[in-house]
Formats: sequence, structure tokens, C-alpha cells
Amino acid sequence: MDIIIKVNNQSIGRDKLARFIQYISKLVWHQLETRNANKYSIDRIKNLENAFSSFRKILRLGRCIDVCYIALDSMSIEDPFLRLTITVSKLSHSLFLYADHIVWLAKSGFLKTDSDTWNQTANKFWLLSIIANLARDFYEILHLLQLHNSKFLRPSDLLNLSVHKFDLMSTLKHIHVLLLCHRDIFVDTLKNACDLFIPLTALGFIKLSPSAIGTLGAISSIAALITLVQPISKLVPS
Repeated sequence: MDIIIKVNNQSIGRDKLARFIQYISKLVWHQLETRNANKYSIDRIKNLENAFSSFRKILRLGRCIDVCYIALDSMSIEDPFLRLTITVSKLSHSLFLYADHIVWLAKSGFLKTDSDTWNQTANKFWLLSIIANLARDFYEILHLLQLHNSKFLRPSDLLNLSVHKFDLMSTLKHIHVLLLCHRDIFVDTLKNACDLFIPLTALGFIKLSPSAIGTLGAISSIAALITLVQPISKLVPS
């Protein structure tokens, strides 16, 4: 109960909780639909998903300005690659939120504009933000492997016919230890990897079912909630 109160006391925490329910709802209604369940029940869960989606849009109103200021602060990061990826991610996320604000205002009837076009624009900026985040994650992983001098199966091993020297169990144990010691990198990579497929599907680059999108969105939401409950799991700088 303390964890729920801690999360609910933060606007970001409420957003992530609502996001989790939103994507779980998507998963549930699609599973019911594939099983030819009662249409009334399916519509009720779809309405629940839409309600939490709208609730999140209201929660995020004005946050594009906050994220933009954070992007300006990230320009002072010493590492050039981290500075580039984090700045691009934050600026893209700020533009995503701005476009998302326009979508909400258009659907609420306050603005007369093409909400579908703005929705596509929002997804493009969201995709760019996720790609920048993943680039940063892979950079952190490479740095981590170099730091620990990890020995994994390399292409050169295959060329030298030295596959028999590769100890799979030892490598898996080493990876397990790295994940335990560096949960922040693992959690951030998992979150971004799951999120990647959502805008890709929305933009038509790939085609995933609502169940798959719901599952991926729920997993990434849980990963985001973990960083709120356990700040040590949050990748910094961010």
C-alpha cells in the first residue's frame, strides 16, 4: 500500500499507472474479441482504455515545456554521445507531447485541425525519442562490457575454430551478475525496446495485434513504475 501511495502522490506516477491500465485494457478487449465474447463487455473495456488515454493526455498538458527545459540542461553533459542522444531524446519527446496536446485539443472540439495528421506527427517524434534512448542504452551496454572485460562469443572465435573454448554457462552467469549490478541499464533497455514497437505499429512500419501492443505497453509501464519505486533502477543522467 505504501508503494501505491508513493506512486500516486506523483503526477508521473499517476500517468504510469494510468498507462498500465490503458494497455492492459487493450490486451483484454482484444483477447475477448478473438474469443467472440459479449460485444457489450468488449465496448465497456474499450471505453475504459479510451478514458485512461484521455486522462493521461490531460495529465501531460504543459509538460512539453518542462521536457524542453530538461533538454537544455542535458546540453551540459560532458560525454558527447550521451549529450547528443539525451538531448535529441528530450527535444523529440517535447515535440511529441506538443503534438499530443494538439490531438487532444482537436478531439475535444477546441481546435479545428486534422487530429489524424497530428497523431502521426506525434508518433514520429515519439519514435525518434525512443531510437535516441535505445542508442544511449546500447552505448551504456558497450561501455559496461568493456569495463568488466566480458568475454563473449565473437566472430573471430568462429574464424579461429575456437568455439569449444566458449563456456556458455559461465557467460550466462556473468550476464546475470551484470544485470543484478546494473539494473538501471537493463530496466531502461527493456522499457525502450518494448515501447519501440508501439509507434512503429501506429505508423504502419510493422503490424502487431492490439494484444501484442497491450502486452508491450504494460511491460514498459511496469519498467517505468519500477524506476519510480526504486530510484536506484533509474538510468542517470536522464
